[in-house]
Amino acid sequence: MDVQQAIRGRRSIRAFLEKPIPKETLISLLETSRWAPSAVNNQPWLLTVATGDKRQELERRLIERVKSSGESIEGRYPEDVPEEVRRRREELLAGIAKVAEESGIPVQELLLGSYRFYGAPVVILVTYESRMGDSTPTGVVAFVTTMLLTAHDMGLGTCWLGMPLAYPDIICGALEIPDSQKIAAVVALGYPDPDSGINKFRSCRDGLHAFVTWVGFDG
Repeated sequence: MDVQQAIRGRRSIRAFLEKPIPKETLISLLETSRWAPSAVNNQPWLLTVATGDKRQELERRLIERVKSSGESIEGRYPEDVPEEVRRRREELLAGIAKVAEESGIPVQELLLGSYRFYGAPVVILVTYESRMGDSTPTGVVAFVTTMLLTAHDMGLGTCWLGMPLAYPDIICGALEIPDSQKIAAVVALGYPDPDSGINKFRSCRDGLHAFVTWVGFDG
């Protein structure tokens, strides 16, 4: 698989096989991902890779907090955003709801699945030291993107999760992440379930006209 195939073929996976990932496979994934670019080569990313009982404990604590909070899933999405961002979000949720209905999965349960890591056997927490400079988040995003593409190339599935970020205290407590670190990303990782309808869903992308301004070009 070449890079362009990986970029165009990757998608968020929301149903995983009950199949553990060998540590050697995870090491291979991260050995490649560590070559991601970062400003002045600061390599700001720090990883906590969880599976087994520790992963289950994190899931249990997150679900307990979410259910006790009384907040709706929709309440996690900011309202004060540009119209085009709102449109993309609504299209995404509508598409997920349609596939969930066809698969017999309640959409609220599917969204709650973000806190369950959609059943993935491995969860990767990407953090960075809070004392790092302003360029740190950019480097972390580059690392995560590289990791997602590498995982796809290796036949693994991923889902970059945003909702669990609302509870950094739960995550840090369950996985003993130091207070000096900020959580930048939560990624579910596993082998995709090929029979799940939800994994056939893919979000759309706007055409170049929506976000590119050409300067100094003829025509």
